Amino acid sequence: MTLHFEWFGFDDAARMALAHGLRKEVFVDEQGFSLEADRDEQDKNALHVLGLDETGAARCTARVFADAPGVWHAGRIAVQRGLRGQGVGRLLLAAVADKARAQGARTLELGAQYDKQGFYETVGFAPYGEPYLDEGYPHVPMRMAL
Repeated sequence: MTLHFEWFGFDDAARMALAHGLRKEVFVDEQGFSLEADRDEQDKNALHVLGLDETGAARCTARVFADAPGVWHAGRIAVQRGLRGQGVGRLLLAAVADKARAQGARTLELGAQYDKQGFYETVGFAPYGEPYLDEGYPHVPMRMAL
């Protein structure tokens, strides 16, 4: 699958609606997280990305924001269920890392759902710190040097 990545801010209502739709599909409908937890204040400060296929359909999304000098945080990483295992997540994370690096990041961090830790390790992230619960689901803090 060929993907084109488009970056945008919270004020881009049309693209934000597509990103929120994908996030709802994955995190709320599929995984059972609350919609309120997904829609947080960080959306307003983040750079968002959509991965669009050759037809223009949104297939994946993520957001990234500065967390500290030289440290950026990636989150709300979502790939449509039928596309997982086909390299879409790898392409998305490469685009996120490139964007963070271009913004001056030296480290990219994220909170991986416990059962997704292995995937993130295959793309260069390593666990650090103590696992934590987010809406009752275990997450592992991970980071990658850029």
